[in-house]
Order: sequence, then C-alpha cells, then structure tokens
Amino acid sequence: MAQRWVWDGIRRRIDRLSGATIWQLTTAPVISHDIYGEQIYASTDGTRIAFLREISLSIDRSPEPSEGRELWVYELPTKRATYVSDAVSPFATTPLTDALYYVRRCSNDDASKPRYCLTRLNLKTMEREEVFHFSDCPVPISATVSSDERFFVGAFRIKGNLYGLYRIDLTNGAWEVFHEKEDIFNPHLQFEPSEGKDILVQWNRGGIVDEAGNIVRLVGEEGATLYVIDIDGKNFRPLPVGKPFTQPITGHECWVGATKQVLLTAGDGTIYLVKLGEEKAKVVAKKRGFNHISASADGRFFVVDDFRNGVLYIGSVALGRCLPLCDSHASCGIPQYTHTHPYITPDNRYVIFNSDQTGICQVYAAEIPEGFLDDLTAS
Repeated sequence: MAQRWVWDGIRRRIDRLSGATIWQLTTAPVISHDIYGEQIYASTDGTRIAFLREISLSIDRSPEPSEGRELWVYELPTKRATYVSDAVSPFATTPLTDALYYVRRCSNDDASKPRYCLTRLNLKTMEREEVFHFSDCPVPISATVSSDERFFVGAFRIKGNLYGLYRIDLTNGAWEVFHEKEDIFNPHLQFEPSEGKDILVQWNRGGIVDEAGNIVRLVGEEGATLYVIDIDGKNFRPLPVGKPFTQPITGHECWVGATKQVLLTAGDGTIYLVKLGEEKAKVVAKKRGFNHISASADGRFFVVDDFRNGVLYIGSVALGRCLPLCDSHASCGIPQYTHTHPYITPDNRYVIFNSDQTGICQVYAAEIPEGFLDDLTAS
C-alpha cells in the first residue's frame, strides 16, 4: 500500500542566538514528540525522522505497553509527513542502518495468538515487516538492537526490584534471558554501534517500584550509575560515573559514534566522557542546567539542553567548546513531552527537538547555520 504524505510544517523564525532557522514540523492539535531517549530516530542520510503522536495519553508509569500511540515519519526536505501505524513502546534503532524497530498490536483478531509483535520499519523505503511475535516472551519495557540487526535485546520485570534482559536472535526467532540485576527498571538500553557486542545499561541503585511496576522512587542515596555487559551477559564492566566517582548522573547518556566512549551529564551540569577500560571519566564541558544529551552519528559533536530555560547548545566532543544554537521555548516540566530530547540528524544539518511553546507539544527542527560546526572545531 502506497504511503499517503501530507504537507506539514511552518517556518517559525530565525533564532537570535545563532541565526538558525527554526521549523515547526508538526501542527496537528495533538501531542507530538520525537520519541524519548538519546538515540537518533532518523534515516542515515538525515532526510527522514520518526515521531509519535499521543492519541490517548496515560499519566501512569506502568510496565504494560502504552496504547493510543501513532508512529509517523517526517520528510525534512519536502516538509511532508505520513502515518505509519499504531504503535506501543519501546522503540529501538541504530545510527548505522535505516531500521526502526517498534512494538505494536499484531494484525489479527485471534485471542489465542500473540497480542504484540515486533515490527521493522525501513525509514528510506518505508517497507514494514513483522520480525517477531511476543507469545511466551514478555513485551519489553526498554529495548535496543545491534548494528548488524541480528540481536534485539529487551528488559522486563522478573519480580520485585529484580529485572532481566533477554536476547532475541532475529535470524531464527530464538530468545533467552541472559542477564538479571536489581534496580535496572529504567535501563536506557543501548548497543555500542560500531561492533554491536556491548550493551550500555543504566542502573538506578536504590530505586523502588510498586507491585504494579510503577516507579515510586527513581534512585536511592547511591544514585544512578552505568555499566556495560557483552551480548552474552558476561564481562560486567561498571563505568566510573555517579557516586563515588562523579556527581550524581542525570540518567541521560549515549554512545559517541564508533569511538566506544559514552557521553553523559551529571546533576551539576557537567558533561562527562568515559571510555571502556578507563578508570576516570573526562570532563568535556560544564554549565549548570545541562541535562538531555545526544551525540552526532559521526561522534564529533553533541547537542545538550539547559533544562532551566530550554536553550539548546551544540558542542565539540574533542574540544569541549559549546555554542548556543537556539531557544526551544520548551517548558521543561514534569511530563516527558515537555522536555526537548534533542538529537542531531546524521547529516549534521538539523537538530530535532520538542517544544510545547504553542501549548501543545510539537516536533521542531533547528537548521544548523553554515559555518557553525566549523567554529566549534576551529583551533
């Protein structure tokens, strides 16, 4: 079936901070956002991005799949959008391919068959394929996919505060639990993109969840930290971030291209860079308020928001130099859709972000001015 593309988008302004052209990509009177997380939900050429529309918004934090969502794709050069399908969380992608994996209800009405399936969407061709059915396998609360697209890893609750990770082999449909640990209820799973063998896990030490799986307390006195395991659940490597190594981390982190380094923010606004095997994290930059962060696909740049006022900054990973790009005008309130969640498209041309400046959250793009990135890396 051919996609029906509709024109959408408004050229809002030339931002006063850098001269970036700001586009409001979505305009429908419904909450729209660029998908929570530090990942790049875009085609490898940067021309298309995925976004969500919250048709029926739930305010709880239940581990059950969130219903009432629509997955859409936006084409940046033509300013057109198309509906893909109804979808539930989570979503998984890798910057090296054009694939987006997501969970949705199966296309059947037989109550004896699996309710949910894993679907692969090619952002360039718009082809869709059901690749796995969740029957005895639990629907994940967080997920990631390897760069070769062989393995899909999901997190699920075992009992109490004990959670597990399972691995689906997408070549044959076999799955197995390979890792268990307490307090990984908010794991932000991310495969290392270059080799696809290591998995980054966020560990919310001392957090509390109730019987229904809702988060009662996000972290305890120890705070959150990060660790890495391999695809077999072995080679446990804690990263030297969070207490006692650094200030408490915010829980926003990402791999940096193919460098096998992790970029993250701490509660005092420090941006840290840590490489596997190193005993100390490196300070990249610091500004009180730095919070949500994402690295460019080539690993050279990062985008981060100042959570106090919604201003977005782009910085050089190597030099730590940061420059303001634009004011998102996001309210940065309690609901996740009021947070900017910025990322840079793989062509390093746009920063995609959320803003509720109109009263309803919409997806925006800041067109990075010519020469802006050169200024960041100039010696």
